[in-house]
Amino acid sequence: MEVMVWIWLGFFIAAVIFEFLTVDFVSIWFAIAAIPSFILAILEQSPFIQIIVFVVIATVLLLFTRPAMMKYIKTNEIKTNVDSVVGTTGVVTKDITPDSIGRIKIRGADWSAIAKETIRVDERVRVLDVEGVKVVVEKI
Repeated sequence: MEVMVWIWLGFFIAAVIFEFLTVDFVSIWFAIAAIPSFILAILEQSPFIQIIVFVVIATVLLLFTRPAMMKYIKTNEIKTNVDSVVGTTGVVTKDITPDSIGRIKIRGADWSAIAKETIRVDERVRVLDVEGVKVVVEKI
């Protein structure tokens, strides 16, 4: 049984180190789940019970806490001013068709625009997305 104490301690340390290297909020939950299993190993509980406790706790943490953490701590995402264009409205300055790129004016800036429908000059549009240097729009 003493072997399981060392296995859980090693697993905890490895998971913490891996989390510091990746910062993906995955292995930290395994590190946390290893703690109760480590305690059960010290109390000389069956390895089967230790593994079941580990799997249950890790699963619950991954399913319920990781999405909440990722929502508040976004990694590898760089916000730019382009993101602020999505949802705004503009005016068409060059006809947009499904087969050709048109032009629109948003907040005084000129943008290339694409759409799934034909939109004529002076019609108002809403920006749905930004694809490279073009905006995807719809008629309003």
